[in-house]
Amino acid sequence: MDWRDRLVAYLREQLPSADSVAIARVMGMPAGASNDTVGLDVEVTCDGQRSLLQLVLRPQRRDGILAPYDVGRQFRVMRALSRTAVPVPATMWHEATGAVLGTPFFVMQRVAGETLPLFWYGSQSPRLRAVAEALAGVHAVDWRSAGLEFLLPEGAATPSPLACDLAQWKAKAAHLEMAHHRDLVALGEFLAANEPADARHALLHGDPNPGNYLLDGDRVAAVVDWEVAAIGDPRSDLGFYAALLTVFGGMSGEGGQTVLSAAYEQVTGEPLADLDYYEAVGLYKMAIVMAGWAGRGGWGYYGTEAISRRLTFLFGPRWAG
Repeated sequence: MDWRDRLVAYLREQLPSADSVAIARVMGMPAGASNDTVGLDVEVTCDGQRSLLQLVLRPQRRDGILAPYDVGRQFRVMRALSRTAVPVPATMWHEATGAVLGTPFFVMQRVAGETLPLFWYGSQSPRLRAVAEALAGVHAVDWRSAGLEFLLPEGAATPSPLACDLAQWKAKAAHLEMAHHRDLVALGEFLAANEPADARHALLHGDPNPGNYLLDGDRVAAVVDWEVAAIGDPRSDLGFYAALLTVFGGMSGEGGQTVLSAAYEQVTGEPLADLDYYEAVGLYKMAIVMAGWAGRGGWGYYGTEAISRRLTFLFGPRWAG
């Protein structure tokens, strides 16, 4: 049986009152470097009335730059956020067993929108301001009340914001067999020893590059790609964006500052301290991302030279102890 037929059979089970369910169109969709994303137009007929559901299928990858993957975690995050002010696509169904398509998946609403490029220059753009406002809204979520405590590392006590933030990244490093690489260990120790005293726990998007914010005009219609959502200090999201620019664009700002952090300060009215530290947190994550691209091993692959140079520029030799 073709995967489309198996998916239709599954959808019929989820829509028992429908007279018929059919996939009218399958389309490729723009996706990030890690996710698999399939667009679906599904026709549902009830009492002779036909409706078209515009959906997105998100199957779980077995391997990739951010393995191990867990689409169920993404589904839970988005379902929880649907009850908050954060605009996310509606989540429909989660199939956790892999029995239908050979891998777990979830289905969500398809939201139309445009995105900003990764290398964005217009710091005064109303669209960039809208992205910054949406990110600030993510950080303002009462994550405990929203039911997002499952994002915390396992254990009775709540670890530091940094420990919460990096827990899943350390698991990814272990998967890539680089958790004990001396440079990653040294950077992790430096970060733990120098975490700002004012660090606090908040919901993190995890990958707040402007491409993950779907825009309708100057309004954010939806925030997508929640696979590395976490609990940590809000500045960690801004530091990850700074690290992306360092590794992929050679466009490092002054001490972790970027056009996104500038827009964020404008919309929140609060200055951001220690952005150099949080860029280093982002560089820790980017070292793992680059290892995922290059394959298992260590630090000596494309991109990590830029990471090492940037860390030395930010902190001198002391980051390595």
